[in-house]
Amino acid sequence: MSKSIGDTLMSYMKKYWYVVALLLIIAVALWYREGIIDSYVIPTYGNTMYHVGVERLVVDTQHYPTQEISYGGGFPNFYVPAYRLLIASMSIVTGIDVMVMSGLMTIFLSVMIILVMYLVAYKLTNNLYIALFAAFFFVMSPELTIYTIRPLPEVLGLFLVPLTLYFVIEERWFFAILGAIVTALTHQMTLLVLFSAIVGYAILQLIRAGWLYRKNKEQRDAFMKPLRTALWCLAPAVVACVAYAVWLIYSMGTIDIMGIAQVVNHEGNTVDPALFLRMGIFVLIFCVIGLVFIGYTLLKPRRSPAPEASAQTTQKAIKKNEYLPNISVDSALLIVAWSVSTLLLAFNDRIFYYFPNHAFLIFPNFMDRYFTFFVQIVVIIAGYGMYALLSALDLDVLREKPWP
Repeated sequence: MSKSIGDTLMSYMKKYWYVVALLLIIAVALWYREGIIDSYVIPTYGNTMYHVGVERLVVDTQHYPTQEISYGGGFPNFYVPAYRLLIASMSIVTGIDVMVMSGLMTIFLSVMIILVMYLVAYKLTNNLYIALFAAFFFVMSPELTIYTIRPLPEVLGLFLVPLTLYFVIEERWFFAILGAIVTALTHQMTLLVLFSAIVGYAILQLIRAGWLYRKNKEQRDAFMKPLRTALWCLAPAVVACVAYAVWLIYSMGTIDIMGIAQVVNHEGNTVDPALFLRMGIFVLIFCVIGLVFIGYTLLKPRRSPAPEASAQTTQKAIKKNEYLPNISVDSALLIVAWSVSTLLLAFNDRIFYYFPNHAFLIFPNFMDRYFTFFVQIVVIIAGYGMYALLSALDLDVLREKPWP
């Protein structure tokens, strides 16, 4: 009986080893973050204590404050409430102190970010190995570690942005709209990241639809699909902006954000080469390899089997390559939109430097914070890079499905 249970367990682990691998990655991430609850207070660099102060006020009064308590106070609250209400509500329900709950939720959200990055990487590649590599590089990145050990709204945004983009590429528009609303109410920065990525993706789909239409007007389904996708993308993008506008009207009585402190003070630090190194040297190296691999995969000619090739030879070739990554055009477009939009946001101070007063509307702001969202897509590309390197070493296990 004991042997039977042992055999069953070994069979299960052999079949679902990738689940065990993912759990090990999460365990390492938790070990990295044990200091959050192993200290007297949560990590406090940045404005973490400011958020804790608002959350404690919500718990004590059972109301979200209408007046700002930062930047000198005495004016309408301009900060969107999703993250603070999440911590405060969990504290009220469980009876756990706000300070402790902030640390616990940071750990929980960090794990959820790893899981959603694994999910998005798998969706973009249809390959569990690359998804695992992406989760591994997420844990390896100092930049992502720094921003997932501090109880800030950004940690919720780092979860919501990729989750909403997952719903977009899955074309599950109802959930994409819900995700966009919560993202918009998490931080102005997360709203702009999500809006830019979705709009960028929609523009690329429109270009694709126009190219297919010009190529062959008779194949209506071919160009209508990307056109429909582009139009549907407007729904979460527009709804996110509307949600933010509704909050501004409710809290400030206006949608004019030019006077809020974050805009007036042009908060944020310049992105320099040192910050690129902070994404992780190995992450950076494998990202370059991944970009080359993706380009090669998309551009290489599709070869048909030679007529003289035997059926047996063809069968072996198909079997050998049955679990290669499948990078769809939609996946490639989302990778480009996500990468380019976040990179442009990270360099918004350089882009608008030549405008009058070196500024344009709300820019420059949050450059180094936008950069963190760029690193998220970088770790997925780095996952491609790790797969490419191991494939070049002729590691046969990568060509086999992890399950029968």
